[in-house]
Amino acid sequence: MAEFSDHSAASSSAVGEAAMKLKQGSILPKEARDRLGLSAIEGNKDPVIIVISHDCDLAKPSELEPEVELLHGRTRNELKPGLPYGQSPRLLHVEFVRHKERKVLELCALNKVTRPKSELINVDPDPDSNLEPNGVDILQGWLAARYRRAAFPDDLDARLKPLKKRLQSVGSSDPGSIIGVWMGFSPEENHLDDNVPYELWIKIVYSTLVFDAKAKAEQEAEKLRASFENLFLEKGMWKSIDLRTCEAIADTAFTV
Repeated sequence: MAEFSDHSAASSSAVGEAAMKLKQGSILPKEARDRLGLSAIEGNKDPVIIVISHDCDLAKPSELEPEVELLHGRTRNELKPGLPYGQSPRLLHVEFVRHKERKVLELCALNKVTRPKSELINVDPDPDSNLEPNGVDILQGWLAARYRRAAFPDDLDARLKPLKKRLQSVGSSDPGSIIGVWMGFSPEENHLDDNVPYELWIKIVYSTLVFDAKAKAEQEAEKLRASFENLFLEKGMWKSIDLRTCEAIADTAFTV
């Protein structure tokens, strides 16, 4: 059972030390959930509250990082196509174990709440609920991809529109093999002259836990590069989009 101290008497350094018990991907125990007023949310009578703050922020003193970011989710019985492995920017299905039973946790990016770090002093992760071994990686990738989508320049988004469905389809036939598609770009300006291309770096991230996933990701990368060349490459010169790389990369080697 989690132990709760009187936060009014705690120093800021104690808050930082206590927060380190919670990591990104930790699930709050029922006692903490109820005490924080999160026992019933939007008709969900038994929400699963998961920590999404970065570990480095959790370890900082409260005067530097005063709040902890949380997502409230709900339990589902099975994975829904299109929602595992960070394929959807809005919803995520990720497997977790609750009371020794394998379940599916459904998370919505819009269901973020924050609570003062001082209210989570000495709270341990729920010993009866935890993500599957690769679940934290999937959660981190989904969060990072969502933030990148939100920051996409308007002009780049418009230029990629003809390939939107093609990009969304990468790995859709085998979501267990391909975790997701990540894109880096330059420059970061929201608007560019028509004759100035955006440089684009694409990485197709595959799971090292799935046999033949590397080969499938490499095939997808080749097909995707061909799609970009057909649309944006004219007489050996890139127009509008300059695709610098399009490659497959293992989940164990990829960082966001």
